[in-house]
Amino acid sequence: MAAPPELAFYLAGADPHENDRLGRLKLSLEGLAERDRRVFARLGRLGIPVAVSMAGGYNRDLHTTVAIHRRTLELAHAHWQAWAAGQRPHG
Repeated sequence: MAAPPELAFYLAGADPHENDRLGRLKLSLEGLAERDRRVFARLGRLGIPVAVSMAGGYNRDLHTTVAIHRRTLELAHAHWQAWAAGQRPHG
């Protein structure tokens, strides 16, 4: 069995959003936030630190793209705060 990774890189794209001109996944703002929560929770359960990079985002409305990225950063920050406090997700 391979050793677990020491670091995960999460390319948090905004292009899966429903109004993105290039993406085709059609996720809502809440759907993208749920994606982020699941990624952070899974990595937290595995004890793997994560580096987050913003990506994509060709929304018809620039404010929506910014809101998507901002939400990802807010969730990443909350995940980091829990991590720093020694709280690890279970399950």
